[in-house]
Amino acid sequence: MTDIQALTSVLPQLDDRSREFANSLVTQASGRRGLSPKQWDWVDKLIARAHAPAPQTAAIGSVAGIIELFDRAQQHLKRPAILLRGPDGDLRLSLAGARARVPGSINVTSAERSDWYGRVTRNGTYEPSRKYDDATIAAVTRGLRAMASDPAGTAAAYGHLTGACCFCNRALTDERSTSVGYGPICAGHYGLPWGEREAA
Repeated sequence: MTDIQALTSVLPQLDDRSREFANSLVTQASGRRGLSPKQWDWVDKLIARAHAPAPQTAAIGSVAGIIELFDRAQQHLKRPAILLRGPDGDLRLSLAGARARVPGSINVTSAERSDWYGRVTRNGTYEPSRKYDDATIAAVTRGLRAMASDPAGTAAAYGHLTGACCFCNRALTDERSTSVGYGPICAGHYGLPWGEREAA
């Protein structure tokens, strides 16, 4: 069996986006120009991806509180995001748009958005990326569970730990903000208490 035949045979085991890419490679392989060396590398990667065991999903709990934060913030901000402590730096939570594979789910990326750790569906299921090992996935899961169980408390804890707001990533400089854990403008955008708390 050739590599292209092997890729064709595993198409049903690939996710929609990978299957679309694989189909384009199969079509191009039969053309006059064939595939480039880089494209042949992708043929091997896609075959390996199809045979790899699917990563285990994890129950995060109700994400209603996180969704509420985003719903409030979207009235003021075009692309609201929340930073969360992760295993190798900060994680960035954001809502997937209408054209995403799972619209309305919560995307989990690195703070710079260069790495995708997976998504959390509206029913509270974390679907991790295949790219990461079990220890990394477990650490991300712990952070997501903390945010789901207490969004406001986890947001404040991030500010206390880092000295920066988890919503805008700006340094907390005033005494009230450092006490609360996030700034007054973000508190207003995300519908969280701020003025009610006394500075430490």
